[in-house]
Amino acid sequence: MRELVRRWRRPIPLILGSHSALDAAAGFRDYGIPYIIYTTRARAHIYFREPRVGYPNEYIEDLPAIVRRDLRVVEDFRDLRQRDWRGAIVLLDHYEDILKKEIIDELLELECVQVPNRAFSVYVGGYACQRIENNFPVPILGSRGLLKIENREEVEKNYYWFLEKAGIPHPQAFEFEVTEKGIRLKERVETPIVLKAPHATRRFERGFVFAADADSLEAEVERRVASGELLLEDLKHARIEEYIPGVTANFNFFYSPLNAEENWGDVERYVSRKRLANEFLSIDERRETTHDGWLRLLASEQLKVRWDKTRYPLTFEVTAHGLISLRESLLRKIYPIADALVDLFEKEEPPGIIGPYCIQTLITFTETPYVTGVEVGVYDAPSGTFHDFVPVVQDLAMRHGGGTNVHMGIGSQYANTKYQRVMSTGQRLALEFKRAIAKNKLDLLVT
Repeated sequence: MRELVRRWRRPIPLILGSHSALDAAAGFRDYGIPYIIYTTRARAHIYFREPRVGYPNEYIEDLPAIVRRDLRVVEDFRDLRQRDWRGAIVLLDHYEDILKKEIIDELLELECVQVPNRAFSVYVGGYACQRIENNFPVPILGSRGLLKIENREEVEKNYYWFLEKAGIPHPQAFEFEVTEKGIRLKERVETPIVLKAPHATRRFERGFVFAADADSLEAEVERRVASGELLLEDLKHARIEEYIPGVTANFNFFYSPLNAEENWGDVERYVSRKRLANEFLSIDERRETTHDGWLRLLASEQLKVRWDKTRYPLTFEVTAHGLISLRESLLRKIYPIADALVDLFEKEEPPGIIGPYCIQTLITFTETPYVTGVEVGVYDAPSGTFHDFVPVVQDLAMRHGGGTNVHMGIGSQYANTKYQRVMSTGQRLALEFKRAIAKNKLDLLVT
């Protein structure tokens, strides 16, 4: 893939129309880079209604005229050979049609570089992303080998494996066995726990069961299996872990292979280039259906509701994202996690992280061994032990995160202040792409 892009002169970002495509397309548009979105007919209306057109910094008054000028909609990639467009939408019957040989040949002819998102991994990748690794000979902007770590039940070296290997705080898992009616834990856990299993009806999603302790969880799982809210065969792919009370915070980072080669001046006396190239961009939080609505009931009523008797199953499907910021002193807690991931992935899955990635955490508050207050940046702690904030990582995404759509148009607060301009994850990705082409180093960004 790297040898291939060294020969290319006018590479085009290729984006699967779902997940974070709007942010990515807007980013490339803002940096004057023509892009292609491929999507199904059922999803296409999103991209017809949300066109990303215009020149960088162009003030658009007549939107229909600019859409007519810049945007092409076709059903065959061959119709894009004449580059009289700034953005293109290609309609496919199915997402996995992108794997057809005749389409692959055309993508290579157009010099396309795939921008990965979770929908690409799921709809195109198949089991353990094997189709992406073995049957998609198109350069990927990022790490091809790291997309599969989110397929928790399908690969041994999933993100839990990497978190354990890196020594990064993550929820403790508990062993259990599957019974005829549900589960039985191998130890009697007396603290809050959660079961995570494949969703009974949305197969690409996970379902969650929260409980006060092992006895409560076993009883609730049995009830949900009986009602059909959980499938018994899915329990063998489930995970039971401690429930972490804390703030949901998704940290969006960007690792720049280009900046890792640059001279950073005086700061290099204190921080390595690799660390400086590991950029913190933004934070978002998840809003979940139907969980958010359930929590608005009085606590006394929450305990009485039988959701299986309603049309609304109790679930935690991500529906929206919100923009949040972090208490400034807590940045000292998240940098080491991101840096440990960069080091580990470079060693275990070379070339490692490239471009955007997301660290999904629960920031909790717990007793912490006392070292020296100054060494950990805490100046009001007594000797012995003290309580401190701890980001507990519950998920990793080594690609463009879905929550970054919240930064479209307004940018990411931490990235904005670094670059003195609006800088969403999509725009940061486009900036890296543009700089790589200018420096003739696009090969550093693809796998």
